Amino acid sequence: MKLNALIPLLALAALIQAPVSAGAADARCNDEKSAPSEIEKPKLFLDKSPVIVKYQLGRLSNDQLLLADRETSHPKFIPLWEAILGRAGMAAKFRTEAAEALAKLNKTDAPTELLAAIQRVPASQPTVLADLAKLLVTQKPGDLKKSQTALETLAGGDGPDAARQAAFAALIGIQPADAVWTFAQSKPGALGHLIAGIPLVPDGTKRASLAGKVLPLLAPATDAATRRAAILAAAKLPGSEPAAFAALAKLIPAGTEVPAVARALLALPREAWAADSIKPLADALLEQARKVAVPQRTENDFLDMQQLGFQLAAKLPKDAALPVRKSFSSLGVNVLRLGTLHEQMFFDKIQLVAEAGKPVELVFQNSDAMQHNWVLVAVGAADEIGLATEKMAPQPDAQGRLYVPASAKVLQATKLLNPNDTLRLRFDAPKEPGDYPYLCTYPGHWQRMKGLLKVVPDLDEYLAQGHAEPAAPVITEWKLADLEPELPKLAKARDFAKGKALFTNVGCIGCHKVGTDGPLWGPELTGVFAKYKNDSKTVLGEILEPSKTIEPRYRPYEFTVGNDDPFTGFLIKDEGETLTLQTGPGEAMIKKFPKKDVKSRAQSNSIMPPGLLNLLTKEQILDLLAFLQAGGDAKHAAFQP
Repeated sequence: MKLNALIPLLALAALIQAPVSAGAADARCNDEKSAPSEIEKPKLFLDKSPVIVKYQLGRLSNDQLLLADRETSHPKFIPLWEAILGRAGMAAKFRTEAAEALAKLNKTDAPTELLAAIQRVPASQPTVLADLAKLLVTQKPGDLKKSQTALETLAGGDGPDAARQAAFAALIGIQPADAVWTFAQSKPGALGHLIAGIPLVPDGTKRASLAGKVLPLLAPATDAATRRAAILAAAKLPGSEPAAFAALAKLIPAGTEVPAVARALLALPREAWAADSIKPLADALLEQARKVAVPQRTENDFLDMQQLGFQLAAKLPKDAALPVRKSFSSLGVNVLRLGTLHEQMFFDKIQLVAEAGKPVELVFQNSDAMQHNWVLVAVGAADEIGLATEKMAPQPDAQGRLYVPASAKVLQATKLLNPNDTLRLRFDAPKEPGDYPYLCTYPGHWQRMKGLLKVVPDLDEYLAQGHAEPAAPVITEWKLADLEPELPKLAKARDFAKGKALFTNVGCIGCHKVGTDGPLWGPELTGVFAKYKNDSKTVLGEILEPSKTIEPRYRPYEFTVGNDDPFTGFLIKDEGETLTLQTGPGEAMIKKFPKKDVKSRAQSNSIMPPGLLNLLTKEQILDLLAFLQAGGDAKHAAFQP
C-alpha cells in the first residue's frame, strides 16, 4: 500500500478505536468469536478525506449503513447516499430514497443519479445493475428525456451488458421505435443490447412497437447472440403472441437454443398456442429432452424443457396427454421450483403438485431483498404454526433453522435463505393425498407468503385430466387512480363472507382487529371509515401506501437490546430509565426494557408491506373495503340487498 493511502487509514483507526491493553484485546477477540453479532448505530466521520470516508462506509453492513444518520442538508452525506444506492442487497425503497437525496444534493434529477450509479457499479455485480435498471426505466419520460444524450452514450458504449440494456430500455420509453433501432444499428454490437433491453420496458405499447423488427430475427440466418436476445424478447411483445409462438416453435426441431425457447414459450399466454402445433411441438421437444445427459436433468435448462413438455401435454386430449406427460416425467425426478417475487413478499407459485409418497426435489430460490424460508406443514396447520412462530425468539434449532417450531405438524423446512441464495431440498412427499400448506415463517411473513403442496395419488393422471401446472400468481401493481373509479360500487351490496375471508387471507388479521377478529398489534380498524369521515378514497390510499401516514403510537423502530439480534417494535412509553415496547401481536408482547440495555433504535417504515392488494381483483378489493366499512358487522348496510 502506498504511504499516502496508508496515513488516512491510520488516522481513521485513531478516531474510531480506544486504546486497549493486550490482555483486554485477547479477551475481546475471544468474546467476538462466541458472542452473537450486534448491530449498533455507526458513528461516521463524513468530513474526513475521501479515502477515510470510503474506508468507513466499506466496513459497514447494509443494516449498519441504514442505521447511520443520513441527511440532504450537506454535501458530506453524498458518499453515504451513493453507498446506499449502489450496495448489493438493498431494497428498492432505499435505492429510490438515495437517488432522490443525491438529486437534491447535486441539484440534478433521479435519472441522472441512477445513470451515474449504473456507471459506478462494476460488471461483477449484475444483480445491482439489474436493480438500478428497474428503477431507471420507471422514471418519468419527461425526466428521462433530459438524460437522452447520457443514455445514448451509455447504450452505444462498451460498458457492462446490463448497463447498456438498461439504457436502451430507457431510450425505447422516450423515442420512436425506428429512431432507437437506427441508433442501435449505427453502433457495433449494440443491436443485441437493444433487443435484450426490451423486456425491461414497462410500457407494453412501446414493446409492441418493436415486434415487426424483433420477430424476423428468430430466423436461423441471424447471428447467435442477436437471435438469443430476440428469443427472450419475443415473449414480451403484446399483440404478437400467436406470431411469436409460431416463430419460436420452429426452432425446437432444429435444436436451436432449446432451453431459451422453452422459457420464452412458457412466458406466452396459453391461448396463443396454436392447437394444431401442440402435438408436433411436444414430440420435437421430447426428442431434444432425451439428448440431455442424465446428470444435467436437475438443472434449470432441462427443467424448463420438461416444464414446457408438461404444459403442452395439458393442452392435449386426455388419451394423447397421458403418454406425453409420462414420457417427460420418466426423464427425471419430480423437481418443484419455487421462488420469491422481488419486494412483493409473495412466493412466485401459490400451488405445487407432487405424487403421494414419491421422492421430490424442491429448488427454492430467494430473489427478494430480505430473508425467507420454506416450511411445509400438516393439512390445516398453517395458522397454528404461523402463530407459533410469532412468539419464537431468534434462536436456531439443532439444524440451524430459525423460526421453525418443534412440532410434529412441521413436515419439512429449510433454513432462512439470504437474498439471491438458492437451496435444494430432497424429501418424500406425504403418503396421504391432500392439500398441505407451505409458508415462510419469518415473523410477519406467514400470513402473506403461503401456498399449497397438492399431493395426489397419481401425478401423471392428475395433470392429464387438464389441471394446469402451477403458475405464478397474477400480480397487479394497483394505483389509487386505477381503483378510484370503482369506489362508487361500495354503495351496492357486497359479499360479507368474501370480505371477511380476504381480511384473513391477505394477512390483515395478523396485525389488525376488526370487530372481534384479529389482535391489537397495528391500529384497530373497526372504526377506520369513521376516522376518515367515511372517505373510501382516503382509506384505500392508506392501504396502498402504508408508510404515507403513520400515527406516532404505531411508528415502527428497529431496536437492538443487549446482545440480541435486532427486532422491530412500537415505542409505547418512554419514561425515566425504562422503555415500554410492543414487539409482537397481543398484550403478551408488550415488554419493558431498561434504557441502558437498548443499544440502538432507529425509525423504520410501516411494518405493513406495500403491495398488499396486488394479488386481488377489483371486486375482491371492494369486498375487503366493504368489510372494513362495516367494522366486521354482517348486518351493516354495505352487505344488504
